[in-house]
Amino acid sequence: MKKIRNIILGLFVIMEMASGFEIDPFQEGAPLLETFSTNCLQMTQSQQMLKAYIMVGLNSSFQNPKEKLSKAIPIYDKRMHQVRAYFHERLDGHEEAKKAFDDALVLWNESKKMLLEAPTQENALQIKKNFLTMINKLLAGTQPLATPDLELISLTGKLCRKPLEVTIDYLMRVWGVDVPNYKTEIKKTIDNYHANLKTLSANKLNNEESQALLKKAKRSFTFFEFMYNSKSKFIPSLLSKKADDNFLIIREVKKVFKKQAAQ
Repeated sequence: MKKIRNIILGLFVIMEMASGFEIDPFQEGAPLLETFSTNCLQMTQSQQMLKAYIMVGLNSSFQNPKEKLSKAIPIYDKRMHQVRAYFHERLDGHEEAKKAFDDALVLWNESKKMLLEAPTQENALQIKKNFLTMINKLLAGTQPLATPDLELISLTGKLCRKPLEVTIDYLMRVWGVDVPNYKTEIKKTIDNYHANLKTLSANKLNNEESQALLKKAKRSFTFFEFMYNSKSKFIPSLLSKKADDNFLIIREVKKVFKKQAAQ
């Protein structure tokens, strides 16, 4: 009995330690490939901050979301300004793309104020709306400079975000938030994940390592499909951990793609 208890305790310790929620600083002087990837992280890690915000609202202490969120916000904020400045310098003649980055910054500033306050269900829905629009703006801003290889790297970001989006909507419902069109949106997200996975699995940047990682991601994603179809209730900390696991897997895929694209 004591051995089983120790195993369970060990699993919880591992779950507490393994988190994908770390905001990397902006790399000054980095090539377009690297900054394009950083902009992709801006999109994905907005969802990680929202997940942490909701976990605080649920009074969860798992992986200390309150502390992680408070540390992440200023680093993310600085990186947002740096990414915007980087692309503004390289988007002469593309005023719509520049404006997209400006609009994204406005949405971030509005959301940042809410993230710094005590969580409320109303603000969670507004932040979710803001971030989804902001993601589209950040994506639109890079389009004039996008190449086929960069588009594939950007697509890995979508593979990171879809489990986060499923998790966020589920956690909101656990919190008591009325999520509009919940079932329809989750089904759409699941279908989108598989479509993006199929595209990435067939692209020229793949090698044996990335193919193995994509298969691992597909297996991992079955948890979210099971959750969607199940009538059982799931523990918020387990959902949060599963979304982080997917992020870490896809981040390794992105590393492979970046290395291949740079050759």
